[in-house]
Amino acid sequence: MQPTIPGEAEGRREAIEEVVEQVKSGDKHAYQAIILQFERQMYTYCYYILKNHAETEDAVQEIFIRAYEHIHQYKRQVSFSAWLYKMAYHHLINIKKKQSRFLNLIEHYKEQQPVMQISQHEPVVYELLTYLTAEERHILLLKAVEQYTFEEISDIMGLKSATIRKKYERLRRKLMDRISTKGEVARGTIAETNGLR
Repeated sequence: MQPTIPGEAEGRREAIEEVVEQVKSGDKHAYQAIILQFERQMYTYCYYILKNHAETEDAVQEIFIRAYEHIHQYKRQVSFSAWLYKMAYHHLINIKKKQSRFLNLIEHYKEQQPVMQISQHEPVVYELLTYLTAEERHILLLKAVEQYTFEEISDIMGLKSATIRKKYERLRRKLMDRISTKGEVARGTIAETNGLR
């Protein structure tokens, strides 16, 4: 994630809030700005949970449709991005529940699919993420990649902030233990790219 200029993030948040108000007022075309702002990070978040490009594209599209349909329920007590991630989190949980019924079939299908990389570190990151539970992957991605606070993640996932903090520390230790078995090269690569150091 690139460093931001002081005030830049706040300016972006305000701009998104203005767009949300336009959409609430009936300007359907304004919603395109929201999609453009969040599409890439939403895709990355969903991909690391679903691990399948086609399913991820469908999930992202569905999340944006649901967000549009429920945008009038959004209240400004939380940031719009946290509200959107909360919607994504619940949608992904539902998808995973449905998938668990067909887990063996899905795993067989995935084995037949060509692996497509989304970054140069993706194979190592992918391997480490498969070592985590679905809940741990959500927490790691929201904290280390999207850089939400524990309080924001608490709101997104519907768990207490202290619980999220403990779970994050546990999964961090779990990953560092796993990385240490992989050697110093992997340790440097993953720790630097995912903010674990």
